[in-house]
Amino acid sequence: MKGNKSPLLELKNLATGYRSGRISKEVTKSFTTSVSEGNIICLIGPNGSGKTTLLKTISGMIKPLSGTVLYAGGEKSGDISKMSAGELAYRRALVLTKPPEPGMMSVSEIVSLGRAPHTDWKGKLSAVDREAVKNSLEITGSAPLSNRIFRTLSDGEKQKVMISRALAQDTPLIFFDEPAAFLDLPSRMELSWLLTGIRDKGGKTLVITTHDIDFALKYSDLMWIIDSEGTVYDGLPDNLAAGGIIGRVFSRGDITFNIEKKQFENRMHP
Repeated sequence: MKGNKSPLLELKNLATGYRSGRISKEVTKSFTTSVSEGNIICLIGPNGSGKTTLLKTISGMIKPLSGTVLYAGGEKSGDISKMSAGELAYRRALVLTKPPEPGMMSVSEIVSLGRAPHTDWKGKLSAVDREAVKNSLEITGSAPLSNRIFRTLSDGEKQKVMISRALAQDTPLIFFDEPAAFLDLPSRMELSWLLTGIRDKGGKTLVITTHDIDFALKYSDLMWIIDSEGTVYDGLPDNLAAGGIIGRVFSRGDITFNIEKKQFENRMHP
């Protein structure tokens, strides 16, 4: 965790899952951790391990089975279970795997929606709001697309526009669920540079679910790894790699993790 600042995000004995009547299904087991501002946290794990469930829980989309999620503000004011939707919108933004289908809305209109927490009840944009929209489009390189209809964009362009909307919202925390899921290699590389720039230049904290272990090892400040039993391991990427956690969670058959090279190898085809 960078610096010695107060935690921006705290998870205390947090267990996630789903409830149906009196029946509950645990997905990730109880764990405790904290994160300060200006960090990238990559959340990785095998398919079906509960990455999205954990992300939705810490972003306030679903309730925890047990434990507490705190945003900066202390035990009482920071507990997201006590926050309204409006308060949450000031604290965190969301960029989900699949972008919305907003009909014939333009890119600038989509990004302007990120200013909703800051506008009056009429939703009218002030000069400050318009400047925030303009700046967020420029940061992601989407300014030339501002008058385009959103639905006509490529997957990579759509993803950058949704990141622009999150930046326009101007929150200290941004949650990403598989942001590179539908992108080709050049678009994934551009996304990597964009996300690290948002951390380094904007001081934002990004929590990202991803299947891309190479990205997580290269760019994250912290990693949360969920194994197939729902146990969550958190720590520095190098420590989790050297400690054998990555290899134990992801190796299968002839596919093994080389700790020294920090990469996966096929023993049958070196």
